[in-house]
Amino acid sequence: MVYCLNYRNLMYYVDCFSDSFYNALMFSRFRLAICIVLCIILFYPAILYAVVLNNIAGVIDGEIIPYRSVLIEKTFNLTEGSDKEILHKIIDRRLLLKEAEKFKITETSQDNKNIQKVLQDIKESSGEDKFNRLLQEYELKETDLLNLIKNRIIVERFIDFRINFFVVVSDDAIKAYYNDHRDEYGDKVLDDVSEQIKAILFKTESNRRLEDYLDQLRRNAKISINL
Repeated sequence: MVYCLNYRNLMYYVDCFSDSFYNALMFSRFRLAICIVLCIILFYPAILYAVVLNNIAGVIDGEIIPYRSVLIEKTFNLTEGSDKEILHKIIDRRLLLKEAEKFKITETSQDNKNIQKVLQDIKESSGEDKFNRLLQEYELKETDLLNLIKNRIIVERFIDFRINFFVVVSDDAIKAYYNDHRDEYGDKVLDDVSEQIKAILFKTESNRRLEDYLDQLRRNAKISINL
C-alpha cells in the first residue's frame, strides 16, 4: 500500500514537472517569436533601404548603375531632374567619359581648383553636419564625391574639345535672329544685343550637335533602363 502511494506521488510530480517544462518551453518559444518580430520591426526599414539602394537602375555595356548612384546625384545636387532623367544623364555622362578617355582628356590644375570649389559649395549648401551624415548614409568618402565632380568637369572639357570647338556663329545668323525677334529687343539696336544673340545661337547649335553625337553613342551601346 505504501509502494502504491509513493508511485502515485511520483507520477504526480512527474506530470507536474512535465507540465511545467512544457509551459516553460512554450513560453521560451513565445519570447523568441516576440524577439524575432521586434527585430524585424526595428531592422526591416534599414534592410529595405539597403535593398533599394542596391537595386539596379540601369545597365550600360554590362556596367551596372545602382539606384544609389541616382540618389547620390540628387542628394548632393550634382544633377537635377526626376530619377529617370538623372539616370539618363548619368548614362550620357559615362558614354562621354569613355570618349574623353579615348582622346586622353584629363583635368588641369585649374580644373582641380574648380573641383574643390564645387565640393566646398556642396558642403556649405547642406551644412557640415548634414554633409557628413549623408556621406555616412551612402557609405561615401569625400574622395568619391571629388571623383564624381572630376568626371563631370572632364566631360565638359571633352564637349568643348569635340563639339563646341566646331560651332561657329556667323554675323548673318546673328542679324537674321535679331530681325526675327525684334519685338523682344524693343529699341535696342543690333550692336547692343549681338553678343547676347551670339551666345543664344551658340548654345542652341552646341546642344543640337551634342545630342546628335550622343544619339550615335547610344545606338552603339547596350543600354537598359529599369526606372
